This record gives sequence, structure tokens and C-alpha cells, in this order.
Amino acid sequence: MKGQSFNQEPSAEDFNHLVESVVKAVLKVGQSQNLEEAIVIRNELRRLPDGLLTEVLNQVILHLVSVDPLLCRWFIIDVFLRDAPAEGRADVAERINLLLADLRSNESSDPQI
Repeated sequence: MKGQSFNQEPSAEDFNHLVESVVKAVLKVGQSQNLEEAIVIRNELRRLPDGLLTEVLNQVILHLVSVDPLLCRWFIIDVFLRDAPAEGRADVAERINLLLADLRSNESSDPQI
């Protein structure tokens, strides 16, 4: 997002690069489940404007739930939402569960080649 302030809408390319970078960082920190490093990622994400943060987190969840559902739950619920009210955490956990169930049902209905 070279030369753009945080108040500007990023290009699709910049947005995709940001999501990809966050996913890679979470996957890397997930190998050790280092809470301190994960909190650094969370804190950097929280610097984004609310609308952009929501979009980025939605895409990160979609990517991670298909790659590593346990890591997705850990980072989003235990790290990112660690200070959130229990109701909010439960809502997001339910959303992740629904995404995972949908992913699994799509996999089981796809014919194997």
C-alpha cells in the first residue's frame, strides 16, 4: 500500500497482498503458537481502519479455516478476540464452525478424480 494513507481504500491488489501477508504471518506464528508474536500481529491489524480490518479478518478467516481450522480458531478467538466479551467470541466461533461445516460438506459432495 505504497503511498496510500490508511484512510484511502486500498486497491484490490494491495488488499489481496495484505490478506496474504497476514495469513502467512499467522501460519508462521501458528507453528510455535507463540502468543507474544501473535499479539504483535493482532496489534498491527488493529491499526487498520475498522471497515478495512473487518474485510481483512473475514478473508483471513476464510483462508485459514480451509487450511488449518484449529489455527484459525486459536488466532481469531484466543488471540484477536482475547479481550472481547464472551458473547462476541461465541458468535465468531459459531461462524467459524459454520464455515468449516460448509467446507466439509462441499468436499464430501465433490466427486474425487
